Amino acid sequence: MPDETAKSMYISARDKFSALLVQETEAKQQISHWGPIVEQLAKLAGEALEPEIAKRIKELKEENEREAGHEMGLTEAIRWVFRQPQLVPLTPTQVRDELAKMGYDLEKYAFVMPPIHNTLKRMRDAGEIREVEGLGGLGRAFVSAK
Repeated sequence: MPDETAKSMYISARDKFSALLVQETEAKQQISHWGPIVEQLAKLAGEALEPEIAKRIKELKEENEREAGHEMGLTEAIRWVFRQPQLVPLTPTQVRDELAKMGYDLEKYAFVMPPIHNTLKRMRDAGEIREVEGLGGLGRAFVSAK
């Protein structure tokens, strides 16, 4: 028969460990979100990033590139684009440009914009992204709904 004190200590330690894993995941998401924002704002402000911050932002970019490198469908690739921190909503052509920047093979499409528009529409209808007014009222743009 197991020792009740040991069992109680195990349950407490397991619950604490599980809570820390959740905190770790949330912290990583926050770091991934704020890194590019800090980098862009530093450029706008004419400030140099501290070396340790610049190093970590570079590591995050490399991780994202490795993550984006696996073959994925267009919908998943567009989801990946919207998971990246953006300061402004993205127009469909900006989505195309981001796909190209991440190395997604757009050459397999004879005309790339129709499938992007269709995917954005499906994602909007599914509640994954929201349609908003583009900057300066220029067309439509999208932001993550999450």
